[in-house]
Amino acid sequence: MLAMRSTAALAALFATTATLLSSFVSAEPPSALLASASRNPSGIAHLDSAAFNSIVNEAAATRDYSMSILLTALNAPGIDCVPCKAFQPHYEGVAAAWKKNGKGWKEGKAGHYFAEVNFVDGREVFQQLQIQHAPMLLFLPPHGPANKGISYDFNAHGFDAPGVSSHISQLIGKPIGYKKPFPWRTAIIFSLTAMVATSAVLYVVAKVQAQLEASSGGWVLQLVCLATITIMCAGYMWNNIRGAPYMSMGSNGKVEYFAGGFQNQLGVETQIVASIYGILAFSLIALTVLVPTQRDPVKQRAGVYVWSVIFLGGVSVLFAVFRIKNPSYPLRLFL
Repeated sequence: MLAMRSTAALAALFATTATLLSSFVSAEPPSALLASASRNPSGIAHLDSAAFNSIVNEAAATRDYSMSILLTALNAPGIDCVPCKAFQPHYEGVAAAWKKNGKGWKEGKAGHYFAEVNFVDGREVFQQLQIQHAPMLLFLPPHGPANKGISYDFNAHGFDAPGVSSHISQLIGKPIGYKKPFPWRTAIIFSLTAMVATSAVLYVVAKVQAQLEASSGGWVLQLVCLATITIMCAGYMWNNIRGAPYMSMGSNGKVEYFAGGFQNQLGVETQIVASIYGILAFSLIALTVLVPTQRDPVKQRAGVYVWSVIFLGGVSVLFAVFRIKNPSYPLRLFL
């Protein structure tokens, strides 16, 4: 009888020890998740359907670390997911910042990890979660299955990395540590565009400088004032005050460049409208200042036709933009 009690006590001791060891091991992410994330410079683990179900669903009860999982459709046959391509570098930037700044990341003790499921490798996951559009960013709290995840609202927070970083930081209670890199590519393109535009404007001004009744530097000030007025009229200051997102995603999963209604606006919308205003202003100046200076009647007539077409085309596009924002807008020209 004593031997039986000793055996039962020993078995209970072994069971308790095994339970404690199991809970201790489950505190760390699976080696497959860490290995996949470590191979990626951004620290994103690539999951297929089997890995997703194993790590996310089957181990949900014992998983005590949170996850951010991006469901995307990059390079899927027959699917050209523009929002997926636009969002991918921002997601990678946030994940790379966490890999660099998250304490204990390499040891599996960071408490949060980033993963990605591509439609090509995880079609069953999309069906399981009934996802109709991509991308979709899910935050999975500890001990939570995929159907209990928190979906990231692209329309509210935008596609940019700062919005994603702030959202995830609030959920995990730790700063991601993301710092927006300097946009060298944008700066170079903007500088080259500004140089070309400035050269064109200076060429036009040089042709009509004799007609300007201003001081030697007055025409430069006039151009600066016109450029500033054009940009501000397009909504640049409104965007900075309201913090409008650069782009948004519609209900059909496609990128939207114009916000509905005249009380809403997007960052890219400002750039488009400012470009249209700039074209209209330049074509009007060309018609009233540049074309009359042409002494050749053929060139003068051709200039009138070309710049008139550009001006009317710009007005037509501007009216079309207004109708996109408000379908009841009454004016229309060509489009």
